[in-house]
Amino acid sequence: KPCVVLIGMCIVGLTCLAVAEGWRSAVPRPPMPRVPPPTANFFARLLPPPPPNPADVYQPVLSVSGGLPSSYQDLYDTAVRGVLQSLETEKAVEVDFPPIASINARSDGSAASEQKVHEANARFALQLCGRLADSSVCDGEPVLVGCSSGARAALGGDALSLRDAKQALKICAGDKVVVVVSPVLDEEWDAATALVEPPASAAGLVVVNGQLSNGLLPHAYFYRPMSAFSAVTGGVARLYPGPYECFDASGERVELEVPLARQGARALPDTKGAQMALQERFGGAR
Repeated sequence: KPCVVLIGMCIVGLTCLAVAEGWRSAVPRPPMPRVPPPTANFFARLLPPPPPNPADVYQPVLSVSGGLPSSYQDLYDTAVRGVLQSLETEKAVEVDFPPIASINARSDGSAASEQKVHEANARFALQLCGRLADSSVCDGEPVLVGCSSGARAALGGDALSLRDAKQALKICAGDKVVVVVSPVLDEEWDAATALVEPPASAAGLVVVNGQLSNGLLPHAYFYRPMSAFSAVTGGVARLYPGPYECFDASGERVELEVPLARQGARALPDTKGAQMALQERFGGAR
């Protein structure tokens, strides 16, 4: 009999639950608000925005091409043309090319090689300043800045330090272009780019062959030779506002896209594809 009573109580309980559930389902309830799923960039909103990058404004005019330089004077003339064209629309630009032809001499760390680099950078910077002084993008002589004592010695007595340039720009008109030669340290790059901001407010900035942080500004001119089998196979070049292009050693353009690779706030051409294409073409011609 206890078992019968227990079974009966279970049946009564289940019946009551079924009746209650049916009553609850019969009573209308307001719809539950829909919560949108989290988006993929939800946490990205909490992070600071990425720094500006030259790749953000890279919109090349495909019909513009500087070709492969046939000599250093040809390189200088093309680079100056790129600077004059770029300063019509850009506030600050870079020129980036090997100052001397011998890569080993440039990078062996000796005082003699360092002096050669300073002298080569000075030759280009002085030619650039002369052309800027005669152009419409600069009012009178540009402000010439050497980022090291060696650079200033090679540039001559008119070259200023970054600190002196900032003070000079505060008292002269804001239509001066500043040519900064070979910044290396982050502090030098920061001081150089600050020259086009208040209170200095230069009309334009050209960085010549900066190191370590090169690619921080759009390239008015870029040239990088490619080599393989102990020989120069060609190079990658850009003349503003054209694209980065690949050329073989004879100066013939190679139909190959050279993309910009982002590196934080920097943007440099990705030359791996050009290197392989030129090596294959050069090897096939041997």
